[in-house]
Amino acid sequence: MSDISEIFEYSKNKTRVLVLSSIPSVAKLLKEVLDFNRKDFDYFLKEGSSSTHENDFVIFETSDIENAATFHPNIVLITDEIPTENLDVLLKTIVSGGVLIYPENFEETAQNSENYFRKLTFGKSEIQNLNGAVTLKTEMGSIPVNSTDENFLRNIEGIKLLSQQFGVMEEEFYEPVIGF
Repeated sequence: MSDISEIFEYSKNKTRVLVLSSIPSVAKLLKEVLDFNRKDFDYFLKEGSSSTHENDFVIFETSDIENAATFHPNIVLITDEIPTENLDVLLKTIVSGGVLIYPENFEETAQNSENYFRKLTFGKSEIQNLNGAVTLKTEMGSIPVNSTDENFLRNIEGIKLLSQQFGVMEEEFYEPVIGF
C-alpha cells in the first residue's frame, strides 16, 4: 500500500495517528517507545510499514500537508520545522474529538481552527550539551540521550505527549529514550 487513498481505506476503522514532520528520528523514536512498551499499532513510515487488521492504531508519517490532510487523522503531532502556511488545510480534516499536538510557535494557527478537537501545545525541550554528552532536562531529572540532532531533540516534548495518547506515561517514555 503506497497510495494515500489505499492507506486511508485500509485505516478508516482505526485510530489514525499522523506524524507531520520532516525529521525521520521523530517517527522512529515514537515507534521505539511504543515497541518498548508493548503497544500494538500499524505504521506507514518513511523507513517501512507494517499492517494488520487486528491493531486499533495506525501511524502515518509525512512532511506533505496535502497528503496529511487526505489521511483524516484522529491524532496529529506537528513538529516545529513544518511551515505554518497551508496548515489550515490539515486542521480542517482532523476528526472531531481528535487531538492536535503542536509546538508553541503554532499557537495562533491552532487556536484559529474551527474544528473541534483537543489542542495540546509543547515547548522546546531543555537540552544541555557538555563536551558532547547530551542530556535532556525533565521533571524527573536529567536524562542522557545519544542524539545530538537539535531539530529532533527540540521536539521530544511533542513525542512524549503523542506517546501519552497510546497510554505511555512519562516514566515509561524516558526509558527507551535513553538508549535511542
